Amino acid sequence: MTDFYKKYYGYEDNIKLKDDDIRILQEGMTLKKLNASKEEFNERFYKLDFNTNELVATTKEFRKKEKKYAITILNEVKSGCSSDNLKSFKLKNSLNDRKNIANIEDVSFVIIFDNFRKSLDLLAPSEADRDLWVRVLSYFIILTKKRKGVLPEADKIMKSYFELADTSNDKKLDKNEVTEFLDSINIKLKKKQLQKLIKISDMDRDGELNEAEFEHFMLQLKKRREILSLYKLIATGDQKTGTSFIPEYLTADRFQFFLERYQKETKTLEECKEIIYNFEPTDLKDEFKLSLYGLVNYLMDPHQHIQDYEKTHQVYMNMDMDFSSYFVNSSHNTYLSGDQIMSESDPNCYVAAIMKGARLLEMDCHDGSDGRPRIYHKKTLTNKILFEDVIEVIKEYAFKISSYPLILTLELHCSPPQQLVMVEVIKEHLKDYLYLESFDDTSYPTLNDLKNKIIIRCRKPIKETKSVLQNMVRINQNDFDEEEDEDFEEIKELEHVINVVQNASFKGIDYAFQNYSKSQSSSLSESKCSKLIEEDTASRILQYTSHFFTKVYPAFYRQDSGNLKPIDYWLYGFQMVALNFQTFDSANDLNDALFQDNGQCGYVLKPRILRDPSLRFDPNNIATMENKVKFNIKIISAQNLPNKSDIFKDIVDPYVTVKIYGVPSDKQEKKTRTIHDNGLNPIWNEDLEFSINCPELAFVRFIVRDEDLGNDDFVGANAFRFENIKQGYRHFHLKNKYSKGTLFVGIRISKQN
Repeated sequence: MTDFYKKYYGYEDNIKLKDDDIRILQEGMTLKKLNASKEEFNERFYKLDFNTNELVATTKEFRKKEKKYAITILNEVKSGCSSDNLKSFKLKNSLNDRKNIANIEDVSFVIIFDNFRKSLDLLAPSEADRDLWVRVLSYFIILTKKRKGVLPEADKIMKSYFELADTSNDKKLDKNEVTEFLDSINIKLKKKQLQKLIKISDMDRDGELNEAEFEHFMLQLKKRREILSLYKLIATGDQKTGTSFIPEYLTADRFQFFLERYQKETKTLEECKEIIYNFEPTDLKDEFKLSLYGLVNYLMDPHQHIQDYEKTHQVYMNMDMDFSSYFVNSSHNTYLSGDQIMSESDPNCYVAAIMKGARLLEMDCHDGSDGRPRIYHKKTLTNKILFEDVIEVIKEYAFKISSYPLILTLELHCSPPQQLVMVEVIKEHLKDYLYLESFDDTSYPTLNDLKNKIIIRCRKPIKETKSVLQNMVRINQNDFDEEEDEDFEEIKELEHVINVVQNASFKGIDYAFQNYSKSQSSSLSESKCSKLIEEDTASRILQYTSHFFTKVYPAFYRQDSGNLKPIDYWLYGFQMVALNFQTFDSANDLNDALFQDNGQCGYVLKPRILRDPSLRFDPNNIATMENKVKFNIKIISAQNLPNKSDIFKDIVDPYVTVKIYGVPSDKQEKKTRTIHDNGLNPIWNEDLEFSINCPELAFVRFIVRDEDLGNDDFVGANAFRFENIKQGYRHFHLKNKYSKGTLFVGIRISKQN
């Protein structure tokens, strides 16, 4: 990495690759993969393909049957027996001469992927080979995380496309080879479109492409007509300059004009020259001139993303307030990997949630038959996992993403003896992380006070039991509040780990102010909270949420792990709106959008209108909103959209829907026309305009769908907090199972009279 990248991206690249590292792993080697169910290792051939940015695995017998892992989905690589499966294999077979591997710690490594939910447990031929894999994969995982999936040095390490496409090794590419190559990089063209591009590039008219002609073909394929129009506008001030005229370059002062006029960014001329020097791929950079391809490189850079890079990559908000002042990234039934009835419970689900930014995790704790507490969803077919196993992984990962407090909500369904076991486990593993200092409502700790602390959020035991009549009343309320702990006898030891936040039943706003201290925290099901919002006033609810730290969780009927609409509860200042992180839906999109803010630390300061009841904000009253704006979006184009079907390889017919979430008066959506048969580079150039009454609480979600008979297919989506959206010409990635596709948009925001 150059000094520029270290300065520009704010991090040092501490992993140094050796000269042959890339070449060796491109060629590949045989590794042994653990089959945990059979407790045996099977040989696989692994290689890195930098043309498709994938780790490719094949069996020894069937080299054509490939398993591919996108580098962008790899989360971590660790040396040694660091997975549960490898640890178990080592422990069980240490005395088994047939299966024992004496140097297993020296040659083993684990690749963790799919949002920390899955892993590859591997053995290399030697310790040096193991270290090579760990070194190279770690290098690219770091780059992928820092640059949102873009590998800045890909051009230096990638085999030429021509060599990859030339399967016949005759230094020529026929139409079939070109088609197969495009398929391999997931680009599908209509037959006439492909023939036209080949004809334009086939200079010697022999029906095939040599290396120079193929390079021209690729330039035509990647040509961005919509950016060419912008390039002309910047260079000449006229977007409609003759179609054949293409300016040779932009001068530094014209680039500065572009940044100030369109991107709303102020840069000195010297700063503009430095940017040009580092993004211009040709010798023009020596003269501080920017070509069309240099402009494309700049516009595709993560710093030019639609979201404000500084806000999403550093903690910038005031962190000297208590929990009640912040939204908290919160997970519901964290241990589940799928639905609420039959899915697998797994300690790695806690890792996945933490690495996704969660700062509140949930555990349903029950008696284990062997005297060791278990975590599981009662009265379902989900499996049981050890409480201690979960505490161990939490200890390891708690502060990898954020140094701000991690809250563990314990729902106690355990007998006193196993409560004592839980206390002992917590003390043994987390004693250095517990915050046990004394305080009162006037000296309640702030988030900065609680950095690198784990907070146990649990209801302190009660002595009395509910009467039969009380239980009947609860059932008749039809709320089925699963977060109510079962009755149990009090054990004093439990109080030694509960501090800062203590669970307390919600019995009404007046009751809370009369009976609860600031440290007492209630949980409301979505139905109970919705009823409160419907029946009480906004001012009373905001008075309550500005003082008390409150959680809202999905209703009992969401057995498919569907989610509530978080915005409905954020509008009233509820801090912990817990979601099923394992579900890909609009709720998690909005949650990601909110918690990308403030350096992705898991805590976002609530807007002042939610923290100060004296402002008398009401989500349903436009008169209480003072910062109304006009939001103009030009949907310009998309790039490299995934095909809608892996089987039929149909070309998509895409259109874009823009949806605004926020206060009721801001909820609206508009969509573009459909572009037929173009997933490579569809261009809309359509203007959409929205009025937003409360930008502090607004979110913008972009959804790309494929028009089809019946239901239109989902192609990809992404959502952003309105206050973090940057003006100007911006790209952003779409979220989908392929991690593929980008949108290019123009943004203008102005005050509304």
